Amino acid sequence: MEAAHNRGNMSTWEPVVLETNSSEIEDVKEAHASPVGLDAQPEQLHADFQVQADHLSEVQMNHQQVMVAAGMIPESHLAEVAPERQLAWMVEQLHGTVNPDGLTIPLHGAKGSDIEVSTLQDEAHRKLRLVVKEAEHDDLLRVVPLPADAGEVKAHFMNGRLHLRW
Repeated sequence: MEAAHNRGNMSTWEPVVLETNSSEIEDVKEAHASPVGLDAQPEQLHADFQVQADHLSEVQMNHQQVMVAAGMIPESHLAEVAPERQLAWMVEQLHGTVNPDGLTIPLHGAKGSDIEVSTLQDEAHRKLRLVVKEAEHDDLLRVVPLPADAGEVKAHFMNGRLHLRW
């Protein structure tokens, strides 16, 4: 199906190297520690608020119930209007966290060799593909658009957590 959408575009998925060096991820954690006071950026403050605002989940659940009762698929129109929301939904579905410059997803029980991360540039935007292989089950496959300002994607798998930064 993907080939049908990209007939004129011969782009291919580019694999992202999955690092397992612990010292490098510690450097990333230190570089992205949440600043406080006047040093904080608005994007970071907003992300911190979203994490702490657990009351919003009740509002989202009520909204979803109304949409289902009306015969509509919840949030499908938003995926078309604001494709960057798909990334947040995928991370939430996998119980991860979104950072201003990347994301972290817990994949406890998986090995680095079971995880494939790749990117694709199409005519509209850049996409991220995550594949987690599991023996005797179907692979977990997620394809989501990356933010417009995302740079080179770097992947680290440490202590059962996948850290993606851009």
